[in-house]
Amino acid sequence: MGIEEIRVYAVPLPAVVTYNMSSSKVATPMSTVVAMEDDAGRVGFGEVCLASHHAQPANNDGVRNTLEILAPVVLGLDPVNTATLNTAMHAAVDGNNEAKAVLDIACWDLAGKRLDTPVVDLLGGVVDGSGMTYHVVGIGSPEYAAAEAERLQVEGITRLQLKAGGRPIHEDIGSIHAVAEVCRPGTDLAVDTNRGWSTVEAIQVSNACAGIRMSMEQPCATEAELRIIKPQLHHPLVVDENATDLRTIARMISTGLADGFGLKISRLGGLSTMRAVRDLCMAASVPMSADDAWGGDVVAAAGAALGATLLSQLSRGAWLSHPYHQVHYDEGNGPRLENGAVTLPAGGPGLGLVIDETVLGEPVAGYTRG
Repeated sequence: MGIEEIRVYAVPLPAVVTYNMSSSKVATPMSTVVAMEDDAGRVGFGEVCLASHHAQPANNDGVRNTLEILAPVVLGLDPVNTATLNTAMHAAVDGNNEAKAVLDIACWDLAGKRLDTPVVDLLGGVVDGSGMTYHVVGIGSPEYAAAEAERLQVEGITRLQLKAGGRPIHEDIGSIHAVAEVCRPGTDLAVDTNRGWSTVEAIQVSNACAGIRMSMEQPCATEAELRIIKPQLHHPLVVDENATDLRTIARMISTGLADGFGLKISRLGGLSTMRAVRDLCMAASVPMSADDAWGGDVVAAAGAALGATLLSQLSRGAWLSHPYHQVHYDEGNGPRLENGAVTLPAGGPGLGLVIDETVLGEPVAGYTRG
C-alpha cells in the first residue's frame, strides 16, 4: 500500500489583521499544501507556510521547487513507515527541512487514516486532556499592547507572546512594562524579538525589566550571541530560530544555554523529528512549544496533535492558526480555541480534518507513480 500520487497546491492565507514582527509584516503568505494519495484512494494532507522570507533561510517558493525533487522520491513508499520515507528524503536532498516537513506531515495523516487512528495517538496519546496555546501581541504602542493583552486574557488566553525588536529599545521596554502591568496572576509572558536585538540591546532590556516575570525568546540572531548574553540575563532564555535540529537542541540543553524552546515543525522537518525532540525535552524537563512559522488548518492540526502529548508543566503551547486567518480548509473540524485551550479536530482518524480539495484551488504540480 504505497504512495500513488502527490498533488501540490499553493494557497493564499490572508491574515485577519497585519501581523507585525521585528523583521517583517505578514499579510498574505502563500501556503504549500500537499494531498498524498495511496493505492486505496485514501488521502493525507501536509502543509508548510513560512510567514515571510525573513528570519529563516527557507521561503515558500523554494519549498515548492524542492518538492519537484522530493515528491518523486517518496512515490511507492509506505506512508506508515516514516523512518524509511525520511531516510529517502535526506538521501535525495541536503537540508530543505521545510519541504520535507510537508511530506512527512502528510504521511502521518495518511498513516492515521489507514490505521483508523488519530495522529495524536500515533504520537503517544493525549497527556493532560487539553492542549495549551498562546496568542501573539504584535509590535505597537504600549497602549495598544496593553489593550490587546487585556482583551486576550478576557477570552481565556493565559500565555502571551509580545513581539519586539526592530525599533528603539525604549519603545520595546515601554510595551513590556505596559503589558506586564495588566498581566493577571497565572498569565505567562514571553517577549519574542525574532532575532531583533543586538547583544547590548538584549542585556539593556533585561536590566530594564528585571522585576518583570517573563521569558526572552530568541533575542539575538546567533547561538554565539545567545551564549554571550546568557550569563547577564535576568530572565529565562528561550531559543527559537537557532533550534534547527536534534543535535543542536541536545547541545543547547546539555550546556545549559536554553531554558526552553520555541520549536517549529517545519524547521525540524516534520512530526517525525518533532517527536524525537519532544522525547528529549520531556526527559530533560525543558519546556517546549509545538509551533510552526505560519500555516492553515493542517499545520494547526499537526501542532495541536503534538502539543496534546506534552506534559502541561513543560508545554509552552501549540500555535493555533484559526484566530489569525480569513481562510480555512475545514470550517467544521479544524482546531479551535475553547477556554484558552486548543481542541483537537473531530473529523476522524489521522489529523482529524475533512478537506474538500476544491477549496485549495487547482494543483500547481502533480506527481504520479509510474
